Amino acid sequence: MKYWIDTEFIAKPFTIDLVSIGLVAEDGREFYAESSEVDWSKASPWMLENIRPQLEGKGMSLEEMSYALRVFTDHDEHPVFWGYFPAYDWVAFVGLFGGLEVLPFHYPQLCLDIKQWAIELGDPELPHQKGNRHHALADARWTREAWTFLANLHPEGGERRAVGHKNPGQSDARPEQGPGVPLPEQGRQ
Repeated sequence: MKYWIDTEFIAKPFTIDLVSIGLVAEDGREFYAESSEVDWSKASPWMLENIRPQLEGKGMSLEEMSYALRVFTDHDEHPVFWGYFPAYDWVAFVGLFGGLEVLPFHYPQLCLDIKQWAIELGDPELPHQKGNRHHALADARWTREAWTFLANLHPEGGERRAVGHKNPGQSDARPEQGPGVPLPEQGRQ
């Protein structure tokens, strides 16, 4: 199943402070959550003027958010995540679980990028977003709309899947193997 994702966050050197997250599932379900752990003293004036007023104020802890996301996606053995310029979104999402190495086993280690796909197709103009912008759920809905637009141009591209892991076979390494020790041949791909 595909999931379109967006986050709002405060980016500072060495940290991404998650403000809110929105996901839209291929089956029409939606997930939205706001963090109760935001340090607004780090926020820029733009964030305070454009993001904070759109929040509903029903924050939850980051730990509660990660459990809620698991419940939202756990029935799906092969989720595929799509975002629009999702580098920071994906870091914030993965951070909810503690990092790439501890993501739920069925999650891919990367998020596919709508903008990269558009560039591959000659960078067509994507649909303009109507309504709220810079709201995680509204932006996730628009990301699905942009994906649908591109999938109509290039149907095979819409079936991309993020499979595999950065270091295939690494979990097969024996504990006594330290860093830099090559894995057995069957662990390499």
